[in-house]
Amino acid sequence: MKINGLGFLSLFALLGFLAFVAGNNALFGFFGFAYYVRYFFVTPDELFMKNLQSAATIGFFSGVTATGVGALMRVLLPGLLSATAVFAGCFVLSFCCFTFALTGFELREARGC
Repeated sequence: MKINGLGFLSLFALLGFLAFVAGNNALFGFFGFAYYVRYFFVTPDELFMKNLQSAATIGFFSGVTATGVGALMRVLLPGLLSATAVFAGCFVLSFCCFTFALTGFELREARGC
């Protein structure tokens, strides 16, 4: 049986427990990675790999676009956002686009479209 490597993203959810120790509520966001535990139980076939590649492409280009827009905003309006907020937001946006695209592709596959 082939192990689906996408499931290993769920290990980032363990960083969410640092929120209890460090008292930093921003670390609770790492619990969102627990969603990827389900991929340990998905057998990666050719269609899954195609959907994964398509979702990764969407996530990558949304991240590149958001980074460009964020950097431009940072240069033009330096007091509006910090550089850390811009790059963290771009990462979150690209990861959300990847996750939503992959979920959409899986729902489309389940409906048989």
